[in-house]
Amino acid sequence: MKITRRRALAAGGAVLSTLALPPFARAQGKPIRIGSTLPLTGPLASLGIIHKVTAEIYVENLNKRGGLLGRPVEWLLRDDQSKPELTRTLYEQLITADKVDLLQSPYATANILAGMGVAQRYNKLLLHTSFGIPRLAKYEMQFPVSGSAFDPENVWPNLIFDAAAKLPKPPKTVAVVTSKFPSVHHISAGAREVLKKRGLQEVLHLEYEFGNRDFGPIASRVKDVNPDFLWGGTNGIDPVLMLEAMNKIEYRPPAQVHLFPAPGPMLRVPEAQGSLALTTFESHPASEPRKPAFPTPPSTCSRRSCTRPGRCSRRR
Repeated sequence: MKITRRRALAAGGAVLSTLALPPFARAQGKPIRIGSTLPLTGPLASLGIIHKVTAEIYVENLNKRGGLLGRPVEWLLRDDQSKPELTRTLYEQLITADKVDLLQSPYATANILAGMGVAQRYNKLLLHTSFGIPRLAKYEMQFPVSGSAFDPENVWPNLIFDAAAKLPKPPKTVAVVTSKFPSVHHISAGAREVLKKRGLQEVLHLEYEFGNRDFGPIASRVKDVNPDFLWGGTNGIDPVLMLEAMNKIEYRPPAQVHLFPAPGPMLRVPEAQGSLALTTFESHPASEPRKPAFPTPPSTCSRRSCTRPGRCSRRR
């Protein structure tokens, strides 16, 4: 049977309906197998590991709540080593050898594109969470679930420069340093256009190869121009290495942003204090009551003779 976008949406609705199952419901039957890769090694490992831990917690809690469609979920995870070419091979294996029922995406744009091509070849639904260039997603059975903008090269730079404009000393000069990794490079290219429209002066533009670990020369170039604001088109551990290199030459940017840093390592670097970064999460006051993780099922009719438990219009 050919899967269409309409059928995929219907199936998605069925999956979401299982989230309303009461806590005493337990998954039974043949497991639903979900396959994916993550960069557990390589340049993106510091971010891939966070996704791994989060997904393991989610699958455990999901199975305690009744699984998907009443069936337990089994997650098959492979290490793509931060390499798109390996990602492509692994998704072939997940579909043809492991016979997974559903595909979850890898992390980051380049690897997601690689996995998306395989999903399209086999007409498989692909859910993805970190695709930084939405315009490149042409496959009708791919679904973004991260809530990011369709034009991040415009929306995100404007958000960042709006925030920078509210600093005690709003920046007038900007240094743009970016990895050539597709998503951050694309967003940084947009940032260069946005800063010009805002009347800001770009005093430096540097690009470095994905996987670079020597940030000494870059740190020196930034220090030489001494910008009011450093735009870091960075991800993973890159901003940590960059700031450590700047610290060695006794330099710290007056203000800075790093797009997608690994949060744990970044928090440990004193030079990162006050740095901006992007997130799709919203802040909430600590005193705000926590909402239940899943909807509470409606109470059923109290009549013993009721023939429509759970659907009767007479509620308790």
